[in-house]
Amino acid sequence: MSYSNNGFDREVEEGMGEEQEEKGKSENKWVTEITKNRHSPTERGLDKEVNGMLVNKGDSKESICVIGSGDFGRALAGRLATAGYKVTIASRDPDRNRSLIPTGVELSGLSTAAQADLVIVAVPKDFYHTLPTTLLAGKVVVDVSNRSSVRRNSTESQAEYLARLLPSSSVVKSFNVLSAYSLESGGLQGSKQVFVAGDDASARDLVSGVVRGAGFTPVDLGGLSAAHTIEDIPVAVFPQWRVPFYIHLSIFTFLYLLSFVKFQICWPITWSTDGSFLWHLWHHIPMDNMNKTLAVHALITLALCYLPGVLAGWLQIYRGTKYSRFPAWLDNWLKMRKQLGLLMLFAASIHACLSVAYMSPTYQGIVYGDPVEASVHVMEGEGWGPKTEALNRTSVKVFGTEKMKWRGECFLMSGVFGFSLVVLLGITSLPSVTATLSWKEFAFVQSGLGWTAMIFLCAHDMFYGWPYMNSPSCGIPSGFQYALYIPFLTILLKLPLVVPPLSTHLARIRAGYVRAGRQKDSAKQEETV
Repeated sequence: MSYSNNGFDREVEEGMGEEQEEKGKSENKWVTEITKNRHSPTERGLDKEVNGMLVNKGDSKESICVIGSGDFGRALAGRLATAGYKVTIASRDPDRNRSLIPTGVELSGLSTAAQADLVIVAVPKDFYHTLPTTLLAGKVVVDVSNRSSVRRNSTESQAEYLARLLPSSSVVKSFNVLSAYSLESGGLQGSKQVFVAGDDASARDLVSGVVRGAGFTPVDLGGLSAAHTIEDIPVAVFPQWRVPFYIHLSIFTFLYLLSFVKFQICWPITWSTDGSFLWHLWHHIPMDNMNKTLAVHALITLALCYLPGVLAGWLQIYRGTKYSRFPAWLDNWLKMRKQLGLLMLFAASIHACLSVAYMSPTYQGIVYGDPVEASVHVMEGEGWGPKTEALNRTSVKVFGTEKMKWRGECFLMSGVFGFSLVVLLGITSLPSVTATLSWKEFAFVQSGLGWTAMIFLCAHDMFYGWPYMNSPSCGIPSGFQYALYIPFLTILLKLPLVVPPLSTHLARIRAGYVRAGRQKDSAKQEETV
């Protein structure tokens, strides 16, 4: 298993920390090994023949021909020229876009492709049949196209289609994950991965060297059959966010409907003294219902970010080893923690803004205490005109005559402090911030401060809702109560893992200890194999 070192999905203490750290070392070793084997021949200093051309470390950079003078073709040609390559744009009508050609790039007809070391086809798939097949024979041809539809319309990738049209060429799929804007912006993109796929290993080496020379990181995916995967990447719409968003939306919808049934259907009927339906309670649907639902939703979602890590720790204790794959459902849950956490931050931010909007004594009587009732003569009058004192006295409620009660102050401070810690978790999940933190620093923020935030937010709920905690209404438990079900379950499962002897045992497992019975089972499996 591998997990990105971002956001909420890098938590040490739930059974993922040391395992990922050790795995990271082995993966880095593997990446280094692959890199040594797959660098371009020019960077390794080796003489290698690619399609009849001898490439040597002492030679100048490859000459490249880009067929197509559209936006992407011009942007890629300009980027490669800036990197020191001799680049020519080949077009059937060279004079059409001559004024748009980047500095350092030559413009000529299609015949130039015959003299190039590398040919990049930057024309739509519908025009592949017009390519000069004879001129491209024996060449390394790079397909940079992307399909316009999200779904695949064919079992054959566009690169495989091009390879079928050019049987005498070595077709490689690459550069399609970049955009014309990113190529022209000139920003530092060394961390941007550019995928490479092709059936000819020498051709892949050549293209990988050009990718690296242009300032990007090549990722060799092997044969041209991997072009399907590469072509899916640019047209994918938030693939890592789709499932977390649906989970997030489902939880919110369920909680909102639960509140609606209680506040807008049950209460208007049961609170009525004359049998009429209390429609005025529907006035609170836009803000009050939304805010109460978001409060419960945010706390539950935060607990769901830490619950899978706790379950992973218990599973490692049960199995007596960390060298065992997690179940698919737990594996996927662990991978989506960052997305769940950021969606939780979104919900909590809306709740905080709405709470500020109606943090007034009339809404928050439990915080400020009961109002003082005064009997007064109210002023009467129309519009902006003069007002006169009424003859009859009226009872008026006066809020806010005293400061907050102690429970109100604790409720407010625990909420503000917990929300601030959640914001800090979200900030440290940004790749630019994560890159500046060591493993221990990141673990302290995401794990230590994350658990602290959940405890403060649970206290925030309890300080406010304690008088109603055990007061079900319409057969539905209080929102203050069911908001704590999953957070309390998560905390209760976590506590035994942080105190001896389980904490010591789990630390040994993470350090590589394997229970004796487990070792025998592994040995039997090896003998069977």
